[in-house]
This record gives sequence, structure tokens and C-alpha cells, in this order.
Amino acid sequence: MRDIGARIQRYRLSRYGSPAAPILRRLRWALPFLGLWLAYATLFSEHSLLRVWRLGGESGRTQADLDRTRGEIERLEAQMKDPAVRRRQGERLLREQSGFARPGEIIYRIPASGTDSLGR
Repeated sequence: MRDIGARIQRYRLSRYGSPAAPILRRLRWALPFLGLWLAYATLFSEHSLLRVWRLGGESGRTQADLDRTRGEIERLEAQMKDPAVRRRQGERLLREQSGFARPGEIIYRIPASGTDSLGR
């Protein structure tokens, strides 16, 4: 008789859920909310994983741009400290802006006209 009673008791309990996972049975209603929160945190929130991933890529591009700019600054500073380069740049500026010429050079000044004869 005892054997049949235990079988009936197991049958009754198995109809209402497994006694092995009572925590999951109680939290079964929370799983959809957990899934919605996970989707929100991954895709839509202000600090979502997708946005963090995009910002990481943008940070890499910005870092590369910063490295290029620093290289350009170093190159320009080296040119600024080199006396031969400074002399050539000074001579070029004097020739272009002030109209100075080297010995033997001829400078032709062409005035800029307001009307273009080919524009008709």
C-alpha cells in the first residue's frame, strides 16, 4: 500500500510542476521582462552595447587623425627650426607678395580684370 501512495503523490506533484526547480517556477513571469530589458540594454539605451561599439570605432578614427596631426606638427616645427628652409620660405614670400626678384629675374605683373572676355 505504501508503494501505491508514493506513486499517487508523485503523480499529483508532477501535474503541477517539477519540485526540482521551484525557483524557476516562481520566476517564470520574470523571464519575458528580463528578455525585454536585455534587448533594451543591448540595442536601444543611451549606454547600449551597440553605441559603445560605434564609439570605440569613432575613437580609433579620432586617434588616427590625432596621430596624423601630431606628425604634421612635428614636420612643420622641424621646418621652422631649419635655417635653409626658413630662408627659402622667406624669399618666396618676398617674391610673391612684395614683388622682389632675384638677380636676373623678370617679374611680369598681370592686373586682375573684373570682366572676362571669354565669359560671353
